[in-house]
Amino acid sequence: IPPLSLCTDNAAMIAAAGTVAFEKGIREKYDMNGQPGLDLTSY
Repeated sequence: IPPLSLCTDNAAMIAAAGTVAFEKGIREKYDMNGQPGLDLTSY
């Protein structure tokens, strides 16, 4: 199990990407699928 100090980075990255997408008006439906290899540079 990694130390707690290494467990928060992913949540911060997801929140930052979500905020940028939300501010640009990008919305997803509830039936969307996860895309683990999604390129976030297009946002």
